[in-house]
Amino acid sequence: MRSMEAGLPAKACARLILAVLCSLVCSMAQAGSYGINPVKLTLSAQNSTQVMTVRNDGGQAAVLQVELAAWSQADGQDVYTPTRELLATPPVFTLPAGASQIIRVGLRRAPDEERELAYRMFLQEVPPPAKPGSIGLQVALRISVPIFVAPARPAKPILRWQAVRTAEHTLKIGVTNTGNGHDHLSAYKIYRAGSDEPFLSQQLFAYLLPGETRYWLLTTDVMPNPGESLRVSADTDSGAVQADIVVDKP
Repeated sequence: MRSMEAGLPAKACARLILAVLCSLVCSMAQAGSYGINPVKLTLSAQNSTQVMTVRNDGGQAAVLQVELAAWSQADGQDVYTPTRELLATPPVFTLPAGASQIIRVGLRRAPDEERELAYRMFLQEVPPPAKPGSIGLQVALRISVPIFVAPARPAKPILRWQAVRTAEHTLKIGVTNTGNGHDHLSAYKIYRAGSDEPFLSQQLFAYLLPGETRYWLLTTDVMPNPGESLRVSADTDSGAVQADIVVDKP
């Protein structure tokens, strides 16, 4: 199962308000609004159980069900596969307006010795039955929460950047995570040698799991030549990183 959903980076005591509003020619039922804390879970051999609190900030009761999936990446896309390696309780619950529910997530396997494992927990809103005579769509909210399992040895991302000139005005930027832990990219800027002003920049919301690569095709009128040195400055969950790269031929 493939999905384009992405989770959010963790922040201490973070609060996430998610609402989905849709408007079409016909009227629609509005999805709920929820707060979750924390927005990312980390499990380990020493701490194999974590809890997350879900709060209903909407004006009516809602039914939510929990789905768990192993998370991998292929060709720059997130891939989700149903798994029994985690257990979440309760799997289905009713959440009254203004109330909170604790979800307990437990690990049912041993962590990998060398590499961080990645999963996703999906909170799926179950829409109520349509009222008689109602017209339109009901919109159900789906919240995606990343879950990571730390390996026996310390997990750390290592980012390797590449730049390839693929056309007269197109530069292909790639980054590979050669470490054993995930990272999250929120932005990067690219500078030519000797310049303090970036000629390319991009805002991102991209997780990079161990061993995976992501690419972006960027258009620019200031195209560097093959063999030219560039500097990358990126904002990540593990902090600000910089790297020097050389433009390759396609």
